[in-house]
Amino acid sequence: MQTITTLAELDVKLAECAAANAISDNELRRVFASFQMDVSADVPADPFSPEYRHHIMALYGHIAGRDYDVHNEATKFDTAAADRRPFPFYTGNPKTAGFFMMGTGFLLHSLDLKPGARIVEFGPGWGNTTIALAMLGFDVTAVEIEPDFCELLERRARRQEVDLKVINADFMWAETVSEPFDAAIFFECFHHCSDHNRLLAALDHAVAPGGHVYIAAEPIIPDFPVPWGLRGDGESLWAIRSNGWMELGFQESYFREAARRAGWNAHRQAYADLGWAAVWDLRRISEMPLSEPVHAPADALPPPSDIAPPDGPDLQAQLAESNSELQAQLAAVHASTSWRITAPLRAMKRLNGG
Repeated sequence: MQTITTLAELDVKLAECAAANAISDNELRRVFASFQMDVSADVPADPFSPEYRHHIMALYGHIAGRDYDVHNEATKFDTAAADRRPFPFYTGNPKTAGFFMMGTGFLLHSLDLKPGARIVEFGPGWGNTTIALAMLGFDVTAVEIEPDFCELLERRARRQEVDLKVINADFMWAETVSEPFDAAIFFECFHHCSDHNRLLAALDHAVAPGGHVYIAAEPIIPDFPVPWGLRGDGESLWAIRSNGWMELGFQESYFREAARRAGWNAHRQAYADLGWAAVWDLRRISEMPLSEPVHAPADALPPPSDIAPPDGPDLQAQLAESNSELQAQLAAVHASTSWRITAPLRAMKRLNGG
């Protein structure tokens, strides 16, 4: 694995990518895996600060050779050819196709929605997930920034004889929704959003009470080198510099906290040996049952300056008093409540550290 440090070195590797792509998809991915760049240095301390965001966008501009604009995400292609043989099938690479289809399958398997639910899918691209959702009988709206992808979605819907509403817009269309959806879905596209915190907040407007946000197959991992920022793997560097796409990654603890600040509890579902395709199921914290934990790890909590001091002179005394009351409540539950009523008991035990 070559770690490159300059744009000149990167351009040499991208020329290798272009030559490899002329041979096969498999050869292209072999070259992708042969280089990387460390893009984690000198990030500001607070990942929610304007300074941090400015640092990431400046780094993007340096690598891409242009300022970021949402229209950089456009991808022109032959829609008629893609209708006959869309990604991943046009690659001719069974490993690429199988890899992608496993992720799509796990997303579908993870959905907890009623038949006919109204779904909005953001950034559907080739439309494989979109068409599958429509064929399952869901009421699907697809929001896609690239007009060619919009045309492809309409072509594929006609071919499969399914109903599908297609809207040519960016992610922030979520802020304009007039009739909220039962679920919003992102598959391999959330990382293209340059303002993910704004998007997480907008989803509260786009999703109906009791609804879900599903974010699948995203680079949200425990050991990402910075809270959030550009990815430095070969494929991401190629996408940023050659195409101008935004390619972000996230630490898992940071993503949970970002979701929490927007009012969402983020629950991760994963399938053995398919960690890359994990599905994040976001539900409103205000709607969480008492029997279920709210996922907010200690290392993702806001800094002490963001926490208002308690009323009263002695925090330790208040905590001791609260704990004593909780112990009494727990003892009463043990003494008088049937084990058939398990949810309140489990909630109290968790609050008590059990």
